Amino acid sequence: MKNIQLEGRTIEPHRDRLVDKVPALLARYEKGQCYILSEADIRLLGVRNFKNAPKLATNYWDTSTLSATKGETVKVISPYETGNRILTESARFGLGLINPDEELVDYGVNLDFDSRWEKLEGSGVYTFQRKGLILNKDLTEKQAMKHKLLLTKLGHPDYVDSEFARPKDEVAEIIGKTFELGKQKYGYDTMMGQSLPDINNKGVLKAWSVHKLGDGARSGAGAYLDSGFGRFAFEKF
Repeated sequence: MKNIQLEGRTIEPHRDRLVDKVPALLARYEKGQCYILSEADIRLLGVRNFKNAPKLATNYWDTSTLSATKGETVKVISPYETGNRILTESARFGLGLINPDEELVDYGVNLDFDSRWEKLEGSGVYTFQRKGLILNKDLTEKQAMKHKLLLTKLGHPDYVDSEFARPKDEVAEIIGKTFELGKQKYGYDTMMGQSLPDINNKGVLKAWSVHKLGDGARSGAGAYLDSGFGRFAFEKF
């Protein structure tokens, strides 16, 4: 896929195994060249630029928003403060664990040694229990507007610290426009389901993936880090 041009911005699509691609993208990030788009970034760009850059919404994307799961506990690791493209300490640590030398567990990074699970704490890390969350099924727009896991990843100010918050109207725009496009293009009434891997007692880290519009624009934390079908969007500074 060719680079995507958006009003002076350049989005580079990269497709490869995440364990190979993430270290290469991090190296470029550390040189001040580019940053990996988060789930909120890719969703907002997709709905705002559907006419001139539909590929952002009609392809699936892996993101720099990370998930860590262990038993009933789920952690969301937000990569950047709002308006800031410097990775948080926890996000930089988590992304740095994704590399081809890691022996994967359940297709993700093993967090059960060297206090890795415990190190994923601090600024930008939000912890949930699965109980009470609507998971692994598509949502109505009303349910999406109240889903605390989704709203946390999108930076809703009622669910995240102020430095990670986006305006409520912007979060509503992402959800509302996604449903509008899904209804218009595919006749969908339910979309944006939040998928997690099966419950087990292993601590596992993965990247949140955003499915394409034609697949309901779902979010999944079950991506295989060693799959050759990984796809990142990287924006040049």
